Amino acid sequence: MTILEKNLAAINIKQPELAEHLRRAQIGAAYKGTAPAKTGEPVPLFASGQALQSLYNPVREAERTAAAFSVGFMLFCGLGNGIHIKLFLDKSSQSFCAITESDYESFKQLLSLIDYTELLADSRVFLLPPCTDAAFETALVAAYLPAVHGTFGYYVLRTWSEYYKAQIADLPRQIEHALEKIKADFSVQVHFGKIWLRNIFLNLRLAGAVKPAYPYTDTKRTALILGAGPSLEEGLVLLKQHRKRYTVFCTDTAFPAVCANGITPEFFIAIDPQHISYQHTIGVIPKETIGIFDLSANTAGARRFYENGNALFFTAGGHPLVQTAALFSPIPPLTTGSGTVAVAAYHAAQALGYRHIECSGMDFAYTGGTAYSRGTYLSAQYADAAMRVISQEHSFVRLMFRTETYSERTSKGITYRTPLLDSYRAAFEAEKHSIIRWQRADFQQFPYTAFLASFTENLKQNSLNTVMPLLPALAWCKAHRKGNLTDMELVSELISEYTDL
Repeated sequence: MTILEKNLAAINIKQPELAEHLRRAQIGAAYKGTAPAKTGEPVPLFASGQALQSLYNPVREAERTAAAFSVGFMLFCGLGNGIHIKLFLDKSSQSFCAITESDYESFKQLLSLIDYTELLADSRVFLLPPCTDAAFETALVAAYLPAVHGTFGYYVLRTWSEYYKAQIADLPRQIEHALEKIKADFSVQVHFGKIWLRNIFLNLRLAGAVKPAYPYTDTKRTALILGAGPSLEEGLVLLKQHRKRYTVFCTDTAFPAVCANGITPEFFIAIDPQHISYQHTIGVIPKETIGIFDLSANTAGARRFYENGNALFFTAGGHPLVQTAALFSPIPPLTTGSGTVAVAAYHAAQALGYRHIECSGMDFAYTGGTAYSRGTYLSAQYADAAMRVISQEHSFVRLMFRTETYSERTSKGITYRTPLLDSYRAAFEAEKHSIIRWQRADFQQFPYTAFLASFTENLKQNSLNTVMPLLPALAWCKAHRKGNLTDMELVSELISEYTDL
C-alpha cells in the first residue's frame, strides 16, 4: 500500500466524502518532494526548492508559536508535515483542531509524500475542504462547536501563506464570516437551549401516549397556508367563498383570527418553543383540526390539543436531540431551520403530497401600516392593557417602530419593512421547496420509556454521541453556570427534572 493509499484509507474512516473528493482529484505539482530536517523530520519542498518549514528544527520552529495555540479549537491553514498540529494536540488532551489546504490537488500531493496516518487517526482532528472550495465555510461552521470546544483560533503557516498568497487572499474574510454564523447560532442556543430541552423531553413523553395516524388528505384540493399578516383579513373573505376548494394549514399565530371568523382549519402548525405560542391555543379548539407540533415546540399547546381530544402528531425538526429521538423510532421529518412557522407549514403541505399551494397572510411587512391581522393574540392583549394614555394603536405602533424601518407606497397605503422581516421573506422564498414526503411508516407511537432508558445509560458514559444531541443545552449552561457543576452535570440535572429520573 502506498503512502497516499494509507492516508486516504485513514481519512475514509471518519470522512468518506472528503476522501472521495481527494481520490478523484489530480495530483498537483506544487511540491517536488521532501527533504529531511537535521532533526530527522520530513519537510515538504515546493517546486522551487523552498522548504515549507524549517530544515534545521521544525519542532523548535513550531514551539516558538506555541503561545498562539492556547485555544480549545484551532483551525490550521496549511498541513505542512503536521509537526505544529501534533504540538498543539499534545499540549492539551481537551484540544480539537481542523485542517484546511489550498486546493485538492496540492492536498493530495502532500498525502502522497508524508505518512499522516497517526495524526489523521486522532479523533480530535477534522479535515475541512480546501479554503478555495465553496464548501469550506459551511464545513467550518459544522466543525467548530463552541459549547464543546471552547475558544477558537486559527494559525497560518507563514511560508504556505506566501506561496498561496493569491489563492488565500479571501481566507480571513471567509473565517470571519463563518464565525459570525457560528456566533449567531450559538446566541440562539444560549437563549433557547434550556426551553428546547424541556419541551423535547415533555413532548416525547406526550408522544408516548399518542397513537398518531397518517391524516386523510385530498391532494386534488389546493393547500392554503395561513399566516397572521394584515392580508389575512382579505384572504379569509375569499376563503369563505371558496371553502371546499382548499385544505387549510393554519400557523399558530393566525389560529385565533381564523377560528374567530368561523373557519375550521384542517391543520394547525406550531414550532415556537416559547410560552407565547400557548396563547394561540387559548379558547375553543375545533375538534376537527389536526395539530402538528415540532418536538421542540411549546409543550403546553400540544397538551391542549391532546386534552381537547384532537388528533395530533409530532414532527422531527433539526434539533440534535430531536434527531436522536427520530433515529430511535420513526417520527415524521419537518425542516424547521429557518425558524419561520410559515416555512414549516408549507413543508407540511408538501410532505402530505399537495402540489398546488397558495398563501395568505404571509406579508413579512407591516402592510398598510398594520402589524398583524385583527383577531390575533396581540389584538386581545393590547386591548386588555389599553388605557387613555396608551391606546391599543399606540402599542401596535411601538411594536412596529421598535427597530429601524423603511417605507414604500402601495395600493394599500404605506407599507413598512424592516431588515428582520425582509430576512424572513427571503428565508421563506429560499426554503419553501422541500423534497420531504411523509410515509405511513413515519407515524408510530413513540417508545418513550425505552428511549429514556437508552439515553440515560449513554448519558452516564458521557460519550460524544450523547454530548452532540445536548449541544444547545450545553450552550445555555455555559451562560448560566450553577455552583461547581460542570456543564454536563447541569444538563443531567435539568433532564432529571423533566423526566422524573
